[in-house]
Amino acid sequence: TMSNRSLQSQLEDFSDPRSQCFLCARNLTSLEATDEHVIPQWAQRRYDLWNQRLVLANGTDIPYRQLTVPCCGECNKYRLKPIEDSLSQTVESGRDAVLALGPKVLFIWLGKLFYGVLYKELMLLSDRTDQNKPTIISEEFIRGYRMHRFFLQQARDLVELRNFNPGSLFVFDAQPLTQPRMEWDFTDNIETLFLGVRVGKVALLASMADGGAQQYVEDIYRDFYSLALHPIQIRELCARISYRSTLATRTPKYISIASATPQETYQMPLGGFSSKPLFEEWQQGEYAQFLSHYTGLPLEDIYKPPDTVISWLRDDDWRPRKMPFTEFPILPGGA
Repeated sequence: TMSNRSLQSQLEDFSDPRSQCFLCARNLTSLEATDEHVIPQWAQRRYDLWNQRLVLANGTDIPYRQLTVPCCGECNKYRLKPIEDSLSQTVESGRDAVLALGPKVLFIWLGKLFYGVLYKELMLLSDRTDQNKPTIISEEFIRGYRMHRFFLQQARDLVELRNFNPGSLFVFDAQPLTQPRMEWDFTDNIETLFLGVRVGKVALLASMADGGAQQYVEDIYRDFYSLALHPIQIRELCARISYRSTLATRTPKYISIASATPQETYQMPLGGFSSKPLFEEWQQGEYAQFLSHYTGLPLEDIYKPPDTVISWLRDDDWRPRKMPFTEFPILPGGA
């Protein structure tokens, strides 16, 4: 068995990221070395994504087909592939089928996407024309995501989360569109650990590390579970969930029992001894900046100070708005 201390120290070793497995951190010189596609190959095939490009933290972009990270054979074939197969087989069936996979599988899948992008940025130079330049993100920066990588060890059965999820996850139905390429949309925010993925007939939006705080206010999204969402409605929800995560007043704290295998990990109660609300007060002006970012629309087109922000989610009577793509054939600017 691996003690908590030795597992953590292994997961925080980034001395040679190119020759270590991005998931388990073991050295690949004595293990079968493979490349793990951060954006899964099944999704790249199904949604015609090989030439789609992801913008990295330094403003450069990289084709999805080149977005690979080093991975040992065991993690690739026996730990991650079953999870990819589960998603591949359910995302065309809709929200209920995806939710039936359970939060553990969904958090590992989203967590792999999120962490895989970070790991790639640790391997790439910020300026590829100058070998003396630092990498896009530093070892110190990625160590800030140590708990995220620790929770990913659930895929290896080394860690078990007892009665909690590391974040808040929302799954919505997404409208079928006219081209496969339109049925994929990926957006992340590394500061707020937010990830939004529209894949097939579902959209999975997650605040990955809020300790479930947003799940407590899930009622505010409940009206939209009955809709098949338009792409711009999905991006509006991305803006809402990502912005709300900046308002969180709690930092989750954990206890891990090192003697157990898998290591049992518990989250301390989010409320603690404080009577302070879980979130600071919502500011429409700040939110409007998030909405502009996620939709690609100019701030002045969506925000009328001091507190009027456009919404595609509700009509004038406050009912959930149905927006057939055939009638509103618009895609977000970032999509």
